[in-house]
Amino acid sequence: MAKVDLSSFLSGMSGKVGDFVVRRTAAGQVLSRAPDMSKVKWSPAQRARRKLMRAAATHYRAVMKDPKQAARYRALAAEQKIPVSSLVMGEFLKRGGP
Repeated sequence: MAKVDLSSFLSGMSGKVGDFVVRRTAAGQVLSRAPDMSKVKWSPAQRARRKLMRAAATHYRAVMKDPKQAARYRALAAEQKIPVSSLVMGEFLKRGGP
């Protein structure tokens, strides 16, 4: 693999660019082809987990719309030094869903 020194503008880049994906890894940034997921068959367990994660994300957005709950979770997340989304969605997942 070739190493390229990117300018400061490009060094913060990540995501999809055309048919390529720019990722940040421990070794630095990596440019690779985007995976073709069109033929992937998700297992029933994977589909269930994806559905649960969607529900957790919906729960997170609902919590953050309520100013009182949002303030409480922000304070807890700051105290624990973790992202607010991790705290809210983690609690949701630990309960096993709605």
